[in-house]
Amino acid sequence: MVNFPMAKKLRSLLDKSFVPIEFNSNLVCHSWQELETSTNNCQACGLYKERTQVVAGRYSKTKAADLLIIGEAPGQIEDERGLAFVGYSGKLLDIMLDAVGLESYYITNVVRCRPPDNRNPTKSECQSCWGFLQSEIALVKPKAILCLGKVAAKTVFGGIGKFEKLMRSRHQFFEYPVWVAYHPAYLLRQPQLSQHSPKWETWQVLCRIKLYINGLRLESSDR
Repeated sequence: MVNFPMAKKLRSLLDKSFVPIEFNSNLVCHSWQELETSTNNCQACGLYKERTQVVAGRYSKTKAADLLIIGEAPGQIEDERGLAFVGYSGKLLDIMLDAVGLESYYITNVVRCRPPDNRNPTKSECQSCWGFLQSEIALVKPKAILCLGKVAAKTVFGGIGKFEKLMRSRHQFFEYPVWVAYHPAYLLRQPQLSQHSPKWETWQVLCRIKLYINGLRLESSDR
């Protein structure tokens, strides 16, 4: 059961000027087929005019995954292939997830269509796709959410301020615990592997998520 009053209180503490985007049952697609049909036919913002195709989420094992990973927008390769995070950024992300032992995940983006020149999606574009993202959250039913980059963090839970500080805390979106990490596209431009480098900080976040999910499994097995 979603605790709406608590969620609104948590999010208002993060940003006094942020107006929460609430779950809207009229927007939620109730099946994967409905979600696919709705996204493929979407013309809610101007991004549809230049897309090759709508970019769907991809998953490791099943769509009902332990971890829901949310990026900001598709790139050129994703636009061509129609799947999220299948370019160079996705390859790096897969390597890191595999190395830390996170085996059950579903990866998607805040928006479903590639913005021109790979720019960040605007607030209105993010809001146009919000119904699709909340549908994925409801359908995946993850144990945890990972937001990659500032756009995803601000869209999902209103995260503002210094990004490094956001990474050091666990946040909340309704009943879902949320972590924040650098987008792998940024990590590709950061070759350093030293302590407190962007890659090191991202690795720490993935380890925290792994420990959290493992802890839930242990609790479940003890019942």
